[in-house]
Amino acid sequence: MTYASNAFGQLRYIAEATRGVTPGSGNGVNLRQTGPSLKAKVKYLKSEEIRQDRLTTGAALVDMDIDGGFNFELSCKEYDPFLCNLLGQSGFTHYGTNGLGTTFSLTTASGSLTAAAAPTTTSAFTTLAAGSWIKVIPPAGATTAQKAYFADAWFKVGSTTSTVITLDASTPVTGAGLGITTTAGYAISQSSIVNGSTFGSFTMEYALTDIGKFLPFRGMQVGNMDLNLDVGSMVKGSFGFIGQGHDGMVSATTLPGSPVASQTLDPVNAVSDLGAIYENGTSILGATSFIKSMKLSVNNNPRGQKALGIFGNAGVALGELAISGTLDVYVENETYYNKWLAGTNTSLSVGVADAAGNGYIFDFDKIKFTDGGLTTQGRDDVMLSLPFEAFYNAATNRGIRITRSVAA
Repeated sequence: MTYASNAFGQLRYIAEATRGVTPGSGNGVNLRQTGPSLKAKVKYLKSEEIRQDRLTTGAALVDMDIDGGFNFELSCKEYDPFLCNLLGQSGFTHYGTNGLGTTFSLTTASGSLTAAAAPTTTSAFTTLAAGSWIKVIPPAGATTAQKAYFADAWFKVGSTTSTVITLDASTPVTGAGLGITTTAGYAISQSSIVNGSTFGSFTMEYALTDIGKFLPFRGMQVGNMDLNLDVGSMVKGSFGFIGQGHDGMVSATTLPGSPVASQTLDPVNAVSDLGAIYENGTSILGATSFIKSMKLSVNNNPRGQKALGIFGNAGVALGELAISGTLDVYVENETYYNKWLAGTNTSLSVGVADAAGNGYIFDFDKIKFTDGGLTTQGRDDVMLSLPFEAFYNAATNRGIRITRSVAA
């Protein structure tokens, strides 16, 4: 007899056109994950009838809640539908085609990127907004040093003309990126999403492939995402969901078509793939401050909506978009402790990308540190734990922006 093993488990999903209804056409998509936690919880209500034998006559099923999610190691493109769903967007806004512009001949100076001829249509430099983030994608013939430099480097747009991107002063071209003169084959990459109000849903199914059984969950809305950046570790995270329907374990897949393969880009780590940490527009990545760990959290605060005659949730509603995190930093001076104590508003940007330049930068335009706890016990390093919350910024009309870079 064969018993089910998680070693053979496969999580799949498909977007729903109608919440709670699995599409009849299309194809499910295999999902990379390190541990699923999707589950249904049912509520029994016992009869309160009083009997002379002191026994209860029975109980009835009266409610069901569906939640949980999955853990993952962050890799580019794999989780884009869930990032969009989390922020209330139907998709990324792309520069060029799917976020990658046409190639051009590049000349670099410390504060600018210049094209020999103006890229046109959606790849025009003038479509890049001031204050947005970009990556430069080098050609296959670039030197190893240039490829490594551009894989890590994120640039912020200051202003543009048809042929010149003037960079924000906080993100100059340095090192191996300097001194490029009209070398062909370079491209600009940028796709972005900000907090919005367009929410869809998914049918998610966990396949126990070794025993041929399936657990489908319908009407799944992303409720929250957590990301953890720790020393010597992959960038790990989790998505949490709230759903509407679950029909038990079945013997045939409920998803239409044939499963589409997962993406194959490398997971990013918090060491060689961490290319940018900017606080208040200043780089603090290994320069003036050392950060031991970082946590980022985005929570839609979802709730199930109950209705008479419906077993489970009649709908899903969202509450406050709560954006928070924690920085654990080595104490070098008074800067961050006093920023917390004074209630200073600041900003934070965190960028990761794999060795080819595929990755994300997470932007929080207005944050406030909410505590400044020092660890002063024993003979260990003095650490400063800085929980923070992110808020709406009127100047940019957002609270969070996620920018994606793809190399191909």
